[in-house]
Amino acid sequence: MSLDDTNITARTIDAKYTARDSDMIAVENMYSSYESEISNKIDNIAHENPGYAEYVYQVAPISHDPYVLVSICSAIKPDFMVSDAEIIDLFARLKQPRRQYTIQTIEQPLDDHQDDLDLDDMPKEQKKLIIKLTNYGLGCTVDSLLTHKQLCAYAGYMRSHGCRPDLFPTSRFPHASSIVKPIDYRVSTEIRKKYPILNQELNIAEQYLGFPYVWGGSSPDTSFDCSGFICYVMDKLGLVYRNQIRGHERRLAVAGSWVDGQYFDGIYDKCEHIELTQRQPGDLVFFTGTFDASYRKQNLTHVGIYCGDEMFLASNSSAGVGYVSLDETDENGVSWRDRLVGYGRLSQLTSND
Repeated sequence: MSLDDTNITARTIDAKYTARDSDMIAVENMYSSYESEISNKIDNIAHENPGYAEYVYQVAPISHDPYVLVSICSAIKPDFMVSDAEIIDLFARLKQPRRQYTIQTIEQPLDDHQDDLDLDDMPKEQKKLIIKLTNYGLGCTVDSLLTHKQLCAYAGYMRSHGCRPDLFPTSRFPHASSIVKPIDYRVSTEIRKKYPILNQELNIAEQYLGFPYVWGGSSPDTSFDCSGFICYVMDKLGLVYRNQIRGHERRLAVAGSWVDGQYFDGIYDKCEHIELTQRQPGDLVFFTGTFDASYRKQNLTHVGIYCGDEMFLASNSSAGVGYVSLDETDENGVSWRDRLVGYGRLSQLTSND
């Protein structure tokens, strides 16, 4: 079966995996074996590079969501087999640097005051070796691996988890995603009346509660990542922001960055920056630290719509489009409040007054 025979998008609530269980488990085992290879490489770097005064490990956790992997495979070929050429090619691409994993070794002077010296002329016993593993997240590979039609199908499979909540039970696969329903929250009628900008935003945004998080997604067919969700809402309100980057029209990222020596605005750059005491429901709220975005202004990584009552609405990687409390914490005990950078207001919108 090819995707020409299907019409799965993020709007589909009952997209079913059609590959055999044995093949779905096999691709999971293959990718887990690849992750074991990554772990072994990290463990062997010091042995293969002896003589440094110090070895510093900056190693991200090695893990992935098996539902993401099977949804990628199913988007490429719904009834895939582990031996298919398309799946073999997928794994070859996933093993390239800057897909999910990247290993780097970086020499630095042992004495931080020697940064101005030539490392090539410095003996190893005066240097430390930084061993760094970056995990970009398997879900962050999809927009570079899949065609637009495949991305739509991936979104549908992730919305339903292939109608197979039993396929990767968390008791056996601790990194398997659970089927998370949107938090049972609604902004009060009083707040919506008082802040008409927020009401306009929510009239659009709430239609997509429960849609999955999809890196690179920016429409109801592909679903949304955080900036794609905000850009879609702004588009519907008449604020259509685009950049022309390398000959292609691109919607805005969370914050601006430099590409080929030219600075391109992000959503943050379009906003008037608002002090905490001046924030209003309907303002945008910005966060950092959910991944390495040092190439972006202020290292911003996430954006949502502030709704009052210490709540915001966004497309989040853990649960898709939904309401989130600023006090909600991740598995490391870090709250959104801890990651908060600030608030922004798009002055082109109709006034709340």
